[in-house]
Amino acid sequence: MKENPAWSSFISNCQQIESVAELQKLFELTLTPAECEKIAARYMILKELIHGSLTHREIAAKLKVSIFNVTRGANQLKKTPEATKQLIRDTK
Repeated sequence: MKENPAWSSFISNCQQIESVAELQKLFELTLTPAECEKIAARYMILKELIHGSLTHREIAAKLKVSIFNVTRGANQLKKTPEATKQLIRDTK
């Protein structure tokens, strides 16, 4: 991603927030409900691709997303270092 001072400022602000509830409030303030849903879907796609054993079609059906979005996530992961992939953690 190209260096963006506004994005860097946003990320720095997120790092300073100490609770999940406060972080959620910030995201709800700055993102629309549709944007929150898209980010959540993208996260779940990446999580399934990294940790799961499902095919792209199975992931798309399970998460109710398009196969295009799953393929886009898979292509992104191809050029992502393993250490970065580890940022997608197993959580609830």
